[in-house]
Amino acid sequence: MSKETGSFFRKVARFVTNPTTDWAALDNAPQDAAESEYAKTEIKAMIERKRRNDFVRKRELDMLRKIRREGLSQDAALAMSNPSNMDPDSRPQLNGPRSDIAVKAKIDEIELQMVGGGANRPPVSPTLPPAPTMPDALANAPTAPMPIHAHAATLPVELPPLDMDDLPQVSGEILKSGHTTATQASSAAPAPITSPLAPTGFQNDIDLHVTEVVHDPELDEAVIAFANADFDQCERCLLDLIQPGAARHDHSETWMVLFDFYRSLDLPQQFDQLAVSFAQKFGLSAPQWYSLPAKVAAFAASQERAKKSAKAAEDKPAAPADVGAPPPEQPAIEGWVAPALIDAEAVAQLRMEILQRPRPWIMDWSNVQQVSPEGAAHLGQVVRQWAKEPIELAWTGTGHLMAILGDTSPTGSRDVDPTYWMLRLDILRLINNPMLFDEVAIDYCVTYELSPPSWEPAACKVREVNDAVNPHSRSLSMVSEVVTSFVESQFQNEVGFIQVAALNLSGQLIGDIGTTLAQLETQLGASICLEIDCQYLLRVDFIAAGDLLNWVLARRDEQRQVIFVNPHRLIALFFGAMGINEHAKVKLQLV
Repeated sequence: MSKETGSFFRKVARFVTNPTTDWAALDNAPQDAAESEYAKTEIKAMIERKRRNDFVRKRELDMLRKIRREGLSQDAALAMSNPSNMDPDSRPQLNGPRSDIAVKAKIDEIELQMVGGGANRPPVSPTLPPAPTMPDALANAPTAPMPIHAHAATLPVELPPLDMDDLPQVSGEILKSGHTTATQASSAAPAPITSPLAPTGFQNDIDLHVTEVVHDPELDEAVIAFANADFDQCERCLLDLIQPGAARHDHSETWMVLFDFYRSLDLPQQFDQLAVSFAQKFGLSAPQWYSLPAKVAAFAASQERAKKSAKAAEDKPAAPADVGAPPPEQPAIEGWVAPALIDAEAVAQLRMEILQRPRPWIMDWSNVQQVSPEGAAHLGQVVRQWAKEPIELAWTGTGHLMAILGDTSPTGSRDVDPTYWMLRLDILRLINNPMLFDEVAIDYCVTYELSPPSWEPAACKVREVNDAVNPHSRSLSMVSEVVTSFVESQFQNEVGFIQVAALNLSGQLIGDIGTTLAQLETQLGASICLEIDCQYLLRVDFIAAGDLLNWVLARRDEQRQVIFVNPHRLIALFFGAMGINEHAKVKLQLV
């Protein structure tokens, strides 16, 4: 087929598809088709350039928002000084000085194109189509500068060097960082984002690791039980709050209160079990274990050594002792000495006093003359708890205590309260005497015609000591002497230095401490601020808390500021329940 014939048939085909076209005009169709193909290619190229420019401008706008939030470091400024390889429009002008007005216009242009602009925004460049209206809440959202982190020194998108003073208020989502305080947002702005581990009953302070305590009514029952030395009730309340489906199951700070409870009672086994559940629940490492009674004992011992050293330095050297003089008498070991009557109050006193003693706990039962039924029930509960823990106890007078219990519960007398028999069996299990346990169990079966409890080995170890035991020589309520110093004033209206007083509360504040607190008033001097360290404080009961509240009110009337620092959470929350935090600051150290 010739070229002309082929052209004729193609011309006929074009006439069939376009019957209204003049026959002579059909020869111009190839040229129109080429132009149409060129137009399609240009449209595709324009769409691709638009998509690429939108992507680049979005990244630039995100980077501008990040710079507005975090600030600009020196390394980041150097990294941004090079022109962008992706967006030709973002390259700086090399033929003349950079115009700040042009930079601002460029930023506004990018922002208006990506998120839209309202009537109060700068006019849009004529080369760009108008953007939709942006909501006022988004346009007026505040921003807060933050220090840029080290990992942000190399930025993924290169921008021309900018003057931070010339940057406009870039609208968008404001991220809240844990290392800075949130900026006050307008009423139309969304609420600040809270951490999933936001504390319950505590209010964040400026420092990330310190929180200021507020009152938490849901924990009042637990903290009041702890203040009353009802530790079993306190533990039950806390466990009920964090169990699956409970109100505080997702609140990490309630878990932390239980961690502090186990630290205060020196219960490492329960602490480890809770730590496993905490890690599974929140995906975070549990707090570090430490025994608070051991820390208190070490602190008290260091204070005594310091006092002895100071006293020895003041005393004159003593005359040399005679050669034939007897050696100095060794002091008796310190421990808990049981009273003549073991009742519920005596058992509560036992549990309170051993709190501030490191393990092994030393107990002397030699003075016991009588055990009440309530005392036997409470002591049996404590003994069963000890039997479950891998701890060590040092007892003296164990045989005397067993003899008293044996005389109180004779074989065949069914009128005797069974709690005496249960206590005998619990103690025999605790001291690991299975043979005597079987004998007492048979007598119990004969007396009450009931099956006795079975033998179970105890995890606790009890060793007998023959040395004399003195009652605890250290007072349960320990308040250190006041130490004053001068620090630079932090108040805007004051220039120079102000006097600050510091003291320590340690051990347990139990009973009337008004006299002790009154002695501190003479040591305060002209101190404006009183900082009270409570990191070695185990427990505060209601009477001591009332005296402490009155003392804080008196200091407030004297225009002094009182700050309690580093208490564990149960004490901090108890201060909130007593209203102490309304007149003084209670700051909790998060450890």
